[in-house]
Amino acid sequence: MHSIEAVHAFVDKQRRRRQSNKVLHGYPSPVQWLEQQVPMDQVLADRATAGRALRKRVNLYVGTPYCLPTDPDRCGFCLFPSEIYTSHRQLDEYLGYLEREGDLFRDHFAGAELASIYFGGGTSNLYKADQYPRLMDVVRGVFEIPPHIEITLEGIPQTFSHDKLLGMKQSGMNRISMGVQQLDDELIKASGRKQRAEQVFQTLESCEALGLPASVDLIFGWPNQTLDHMVRDLEAVSATGVTHITHYELNVAGRTAFSRHHRSELPSTEQNLEMYRVGKEVLEAHGYRQVTPYDFERQDSELPSSYLYEELFRKPFQTDDQGAIGFDAWGWGYAGISFFFGTPQAPGWAFMNQVRIAEYFDCIREGRYPVMRGFHYGRPDLQLHLLFQEMQGMSVDRAAYVRLFGTDVVEEHRVVWAAFEELGWVSISADTVAICGDGVFHLPLLQNALAHDRNEQIRKRHSRDTVSVPATPPPALVASPAVG
Repeated sequence: MHSIEAVHAFVDKQRRRRQSNKVLHGYPSPVQWLEQQVPMDQVLADRATAGRALRKRVNLYVGTPYCLPTDPDRCGFCLFPSEIYTSHRQLDEYLGYLEREGDLFRDHFAGAELASIYFGGGTSNLYKADQYPRLMDVVRGVFEIPPHIEITLEGIPQTFSHDKLLGMKQSGMNRISMGVQQLDDELIKASGRKQRAEQVFQTLESCEALGLPASVDLIFGWPNQTLDHMVRDLEAVSATGVTHITHYELNVAGRTAFSRHHRSELPSTEQNLEMYRVGKEVLEAHGYRQVTPYDFERQDSELPSSYLYEELFRKPFQTDDQGAIGFDAWGWGYAGISFFFGTPQAPGWAFMNQVRIAEYFDCIREGRYPVMRGFHYGRPDLQLHLLFQEMQGMSVDRAAYVRLFGTDVVEEHRVVWAAFEELGWVSISADTVAICGDGVFHLPLLQNALAHDRNEQIRKRHSRDTVSVPATPPPALVASPAVG
């Protein structure tokens, strides 16, 4: 966009529309990952070359496909790929396929150091207590697991138990993420889940007894949810002293039941903005510090939790006492998302694994990488991706951006920044661009404005190329918010 007036017109058009992805983690969206013949041998060779130019560590995401059946399907709103859980046999079979996928990649990760591990889903706490050591052994078949790294497992309240949590801890897992959605038993019925509020508190009590830091995901903007409902949930969860609360707006999109049949029951975008404001006030009053638009860390917790997987993903190029260091993300398993960033001078690839379990299994049986499609970054795309990621931390380090790309991020997008500064949504100083006020709630709108011109270029390029893309909904880019 070439003028401040054009940016304001864009904002006026978009700000009252529901965002189909309020948690916009990266650029470009997976719907634009249209390369269906990802040259994996070349991708892995390029990653090895990047590793010789820049010391690399790996953020590992290990997915589990299965979710309990609900009515409506997929809890009514979830766009993550998943398969319906019917029997324990599925998990035994799947672990075998994970091991075989690890065999395909083992030599390419030889000597690679893990930075963090995140077991996501689907629903990763469907396993029995005695299977968590095997899940860790699957990882050990490819990587040496360093001591003291953060190893997170996510799940839903009704499939946690004290014995399972003990099994997780004894296997080496040291952080729990629980997708709660709602505490109100009546509101949660809209998702078809069978959970009860007491299961949430029982899980948190067990985590505290076992010394496991925990995170709770709550959603606002839920069908028939009121401000009072939301405040009661936040106060009840805050009172437990849980180390981390993820409080995010309901994502309404696609052919989900909430999108198709419950829009009349949803709070308006203006009401959602008020819920965001009040939610932030409540959490801060109870001792939590906002670290992203939707993540809040307890400041006085006896069980510190860094949410390391996401933090490292936000800043994949850093400097430590040994010099420059890069962090790649490998998504292992069904629907896994991987980011092999390369270097700022030679950007790499993002790619996703098969999102139909039968096709994932077929690839593994045939000894093929289970990759469905991907995206080869150009320099402008990597710049936007890293900018979007850093904005999730609500500020952009101007000097760090210059070191990476040789350009000033403010000059690069001056018109957009100026328009949002007029709105009071960003604050620009010599050192940083800070996202402030309601700009934090409207962050996806700001990101879309920054990417507007590049998106137009990509659309024009795609219009020249006829590419057939599977209609499967794209998975989210990282694990949080993870279990809806």
